[in-house]
Amino acid sequence: MNFPSQQRMKTSAISASPRPRISASVFYLLTLTCLLPLPSLATPRIEISPRRPENGLVNLRVKVLNEDNVPIEGLKKEDFQIYTAKTNSGDSKPQPISQFILLKPEQLSKPDPGRIVILLDMSGSMAENDASGVKKLDGAIAGIRNFIEWVRQAKIPAQIALVPFGEATKPECAYDVTQSIIEKRLLDATDPKLDEQVNQLAGSSPCAATNLYDPVAEAVEFLGNSPNTLEPASNLTTAEEVPPRLTVILFSDGYHTRNRRFSEKKDFADLSKVLQQNPEVRVNTLGYGESLEKLRDRASNCPFRDEQLSEVGAVDLIRRQCRLPGGADITRFIVDSPRLRQIAKLTSGISEFPSSAEETVMSLETFFKTLREYEIQYRQPGAEPADKYKAIVEVNSPSRQLKIASDPTTVTIPNFVYHRLRLFPDRFLILLGTLVALGVTVWGFSNWSYKLKQDAERWI
Repeated sequence: MNFPSQQRMKTSAISASPRPRISASVFYLLTLTCLLPLPSLATPRIEISPRRPENGLVNLRVKVLNEDNVPIEGLKKEDFQIYTAKTNSGDSKPQPISQFILLKPEQLSKPDPGRIVILLDMSGSMAENDASGVKKLDGAIAGIRNFIEWVRQAKIPAQIALVPFGEATKPECAYDVTQSIIEKRLLDATDPKLDEQVNQLAGSSPCAATNLYDPVAEAVEFLGNSPNTLEPASNLTTAEEVPPRLTVILFSDGYHTRNRRFSEKKDFADLSKVLQQNPEVRVNTLGYGESLEKLRDRASNCPFRDEQLSEVGAVDLIRRQCRLPGGADITRFIVDSPRLRQIAKLTSGISEFPSSAEETVMSLETFFKTLREYEIQYRQPGAEPADKYKAIVEVNSPSRQLKIASDPTTVTIPNFVYHRLRLFPDRFLILLGTLVALGVTVWGFSNWSYKLKQDAERWI
């Protein structure tokens, strides 16, 4: 049995023992870790963009994206369900809309406008062959030609700026990127001058160094500061008042080389700040070339695990230690996939890593799909002018193991409801009536003029 005096002795002994101390650096690291946001797992999601109701119909543009932000196409009407609830109403329980129309992306007669900047890497490594034996610049040009043609065929009202970039290693290799240069190269997708730009780049000899971050920052700021429409406001109709989708496509086969040892982290932090300040701009990245894992496997003295190669800084591990057979320059084959993924993720964009010209075309087709979306049309039961409703879109596709719901979006019924008349018979009848009324007026005026003339002659 322990007596009180013995318990006090033990307690004092414990309190007298030295306490473990945490160094200032460890305490700072723990504090910083607690302040960082918890990583979130990417999941499929639905994005809704309501349009102004016309002819009594509510119009919702809907994008269904997978966990990699790639649009999911091929969904059917039975995969969708719409729920609505009137705001500021006693009964706020969402009610299903039983009758609606689903237009698939390829069925839209008037897709949303877009403004796109394509940044093409003109570094010397773009002269190397890809996995299929095609020079990477040629593979990139082929993919860009296809992208432009898809935009034209889909009749997407878009403006495209094709902008080469690269740090000068000699005067003829300088491809500076500024907002004024982007503005000069911005053309309508249907403009033949855009084809001339593509042909000019196809005949170029890539020889620059890679400054990856500054061109992206310039393109994002240019789009973020650009007008909200493709046309002057005086030329717009109601259906064209939708702001264009703003997209940067970063096409590179390398990594940021400018003053890399001393300022790469700072340069990327500056770019991240620009991306955060322009959340309406989406950056899709395309890393063209050999994966870091394959490059490691054919190099010597390169003992890095897959997990290490997926982390930021993998580029420096490889270029400092790994060597290729025959003394080939390994830096000409390094694609900074961790940073390219990071750039896309910061803007909810897509990152693709093709190794051949054929895969490059497929990657750009994925980017093209982001310019298209579904459209849902329905009549809101019991709606009155100026009423506001919350709309939720659900997708439930067992075959795709997909079950997701959108965040609520607000739909406002206009104060003045107008109906767009059909060409036939409504507009035709109005035209016919107008012509008849005009004919009667002319006939009456002619008779009146003739009578005045007769009266004048009789008086004379």
